[in-house]
Parts: sequence; C-alpha cells; structure tokens
Amino acid sequence: MKAKSIKGKSPSAIEEALAESKKDGYSPTLAFVFITKIEQADDLRSLFDKYGIAIFGASTSQKFTEQGMEPDDIVVLLLDMPTEYFSIVLKNYEPSSAYEAARQVGEAGIQAFKNPGFIISSADFRMSGDELVSGLMDSAGQQVTLMGGVAGNPADFSGIVFTNDLSSKAGMIALVIDQDKIAINGLAVSGWKPVGTEKKITKCEGSWIYTIDNEPAMNVIQRFLGNAIFDTKAEGLIPSDLGYPLQFQRANGSVIMKPLLLWNTTEKSIMAGGEVKEGEIFRFSLPPDFDVIDTVIESTRIIKEKDMPQADALIVFSCVGRLGTFGPMISTEIEGLAATWNKPMIGFFSLGEFGKLDDSPCEFHGTTVSWVALKEK
Repeated sequence: MKAKSIKGKSPSAIEEALAESKKDGYSPTLAFVFITKIEQADDLRSLFDKYGIAIFGASTSQKFTEQGMEPDDIVVLLLDMPTEYFSIVLKNYEPSSAYEAARQVGEAGIQAFKNPGFIISSADFRMSGDELVSGLMDSAGQQVTLMGGVAGNPADFSGIVFTNDLSSKAGMIALVIDQDKIAINGLAVSGWKPVGTEKKITKCEGSWIYTIDNEPAMNVIQRFLGNAIFDTKAEGLIPSDLGYPLQFQRANGSVIMKPLLLWNTTEKSIMAGGEVKEGEIFRFSLPPDFDVIDTVIESTRIIKEKDMPQADALIVFSCVGRLGTFGPMISTEIEGLAATWNKPMIGFFSLGEFGKLDDSPCEFHGTTVSWVALKEK
C-alpha cells in the first residue's frame, strides 16, 4: 500500500495537488481530509467523489503532516488501499444517543469483516467519549482495535465530520479496516509525570466533579493551581494550555489522563475531560518538559522494533492541550513521530483521544497522543 500526503489552501489547490500525485499512475482509493474552514467541506466532498476516492474527513483548529504544522492549509493523506479492505461509516447521534450511534458503527464493522479495526473521529464535544467507546466495544468486542480523536475547534467546540455523501455536526465517522489484510498498530501515550498525594473523587456526576476527599472540588484545585485560572464569573473555560491534567489510577497500574475543562463557582465544581466515578483515585501532574515529548516518540520506536518494522502510513490524534502547553516545541514531537517510519503522516490536534495505553482495552483520554500506523500485509 502506498501513501502520499498533499496540501493546499483551497479545494481547487487540492485538486491540482491530487492531479500531480496521480501523474505517475498512482490511483488512491481513500483520503484522510482534515480542514479548519468548515465551509470547504462540501466542495471537497464533491471533489473526491468525482475521482472515486472515499473520504474520512474532520475539522480541527490545527493540523499537520510529516512536513510539519499546516495551520491554514487543507491537509490530505492519500492511500491506495484496496476498496474491499475497508469501509466508512458515519452515524449521527440523533435521534437516539452517542452510545447507540457507536453501537451501530460497531455492528457495521463486524458485519463487514471478521476482524475489524476502527479509526474514528467524532463531532460535538458535549457528547461523551466514554459512551462512544462503550457503544462500539459492546457491539464489536471489548478487545477491538479502536483509535482516533474528537474533531472541533477549542474556541467554541464547533466541528464536523464528513464523508462523500454525509456530514455531521453531532455524530461520529469510522474507517473500518479488515485487520486480516491491513495491520493496525498504535498506542495512546501521554508522558506527563505525577506529583503529590493520591486524592479521591467523593461526589460526581458524569464529567462534573463536586467534591474531592469530601471537600468542594474547586477549593482543592485552587490550592494546587492557584486562583489565576479562575476569574469572577460564575462559570468559565479553563485554558487549554494549563498543562496540569489529572491522572486517574487504573487497577493494572496504568493511568488515564483527563484535563480540567470548566468550573462552576456556584457549585464549587470542576468539569473533567471525560466521565469520572465516585471512589476513583487521581494525582495531579508536574509541569511538562521534554521528557513528555520523548516518551511519545519512544513509544513508536518500541512498536517498530517489537511488532512493526515497516509501516505504510501514520495517523496521529494529538490533544490540543499539548499544543497550548508546548507551543513551538510541539514541532519536535511531530518531527519525531514522522521520523520513526519515515512514511507519509497526517494528524490533527483533538478535543479528546481514543486509544489503548498498553494491552488493555481502548479508553477515552485527554492530553495524550493517539497514534496509529498502517501496513498492508
């Protein structure tokens, strides 16, 4: 399988780049298409449909290829994957729920292939990423391969996912791949180091934390982070570049990273980037340093040496909080990921990530990098 990345500032520029890529006889069948200007989606859908190329499309505030950050351009990863090896499914959350939409995606996957793997993106940040994981795994199996990221702009959480014939502001798209034909390998990696004593969630609902160790959650957070992140408003958005995610402990010793997103002064509560449960234990994180970036890059090198010496393409979903925290240094992470296999790569900065930490089942994360490498068998 051959991959090529192209870019352009407009759909017409993408058409020119696509024509150039095909001059050597290359005939792509699948395109990952990441955009910032949502209004460009319809023209891109028409363009790729005209050439018979299936689309996995998502909008984002920032995106990149193996050549680096591409804030203004449309970025595309082309693959000539045989059409019988994949399918694309897009399901809206309406009229049922995020869980039901994901369950239907899982069912479509197991109907298409005996051994399906899923690369997903979702739009509408208000919908639970944990519900998407649960719905898909309940239908496709608890050990199913599942990687991806949440589309959207962190300024207002608006975003879309789209394919050739559909687009959605509140739904999920899935590239379903036959893993008997295409090897899929990847991890969700953070690198943040823990600090301080363990703390317990003592009252919560969904993603909202009301008390920690039986104290108002906002008071506990203020003691660790200071008052600077809060202002006099009754509620607000915590800066995405805060850089201090909560590390929730798992029974197997691994941790799930969940950033702080919102506060509510009236209830003294804090909203985390994912569902929480009473009794869960967490620790705060140290300010990140270059070791965090090195940990992410090293994860690809380990997989390359152990399981996948060659890859055809790499897709990366990196938390937008990492971009805010690292600033220009994030280029070091992008370059390191691209250098592992030295193959075409595409990625975007997401509002939440899907992936596995190790051999355990997939979960929904924050402040992580969920990367996935593909190789035709």
